Amino acid sequence: MSKMYKKQRNKIVELTLGILFMMIGIVSVNRPIAAIGGLVIWFGVISIARGIATITGFGAYGDNKSRGFRFFIGMIDIIVGLIFVTNLVKGAFWLGIFFAFWFLIECIGNLFLTARFSKRTGLAKMGIMFLDILCLIIAIMLMLNPLIVTLTLPILIGIFAIIYGVIQFVQGLHFSA
Repeated sequence: MSKMYKKQRNKIVELTLGILFMMIGIVSVNRPIAAIGGLVIWFGVISIARGIATITGFGAYGDNKSRGFRFFIGMIDIIVGLIFVTNLVKGAFWLGIFFAFWFLIECIGNLFLTARFSKRTGLAKMGIMFLDILCLIIAIMLMLNPLIVTLTLPILIGIFAIIYGVIQFVQGLHFSA
């Protein structure tokens, strides 16, 4: 497989994930009551897809330097996705708690991978790291009061999905393998 083909395929994965997350975020913010059931399924499926993409090396962190950490983050994504998809009632009930922990792990993982392995420099890297730090602060606040998470989850998920979608989209536009 040529390097150019792999680079183009990685761009497509990042752009697709970015667009999907932004679409989910917009729906969730506009219709929060109706969104919770759909969000359980959507986040389960997208979490599984992102976990597989992370483990296989598609995306912004496709080099061999971070395979162990990529595998760890990818497995967490897949496990969370399977919990949501296989049991919708429990998925809806635990969504707030899982989301706070998942959000924290994703933020730490993205900060680590961006700071350590990203080949981006300048404003693109600083913007991604700023958004990851902002998400880390929000994740800590969510863990302190899970009841608030459950009550406001569709809007919080919508905002997170839009932010994460923008990050993925920017990474897809500026991906360099």
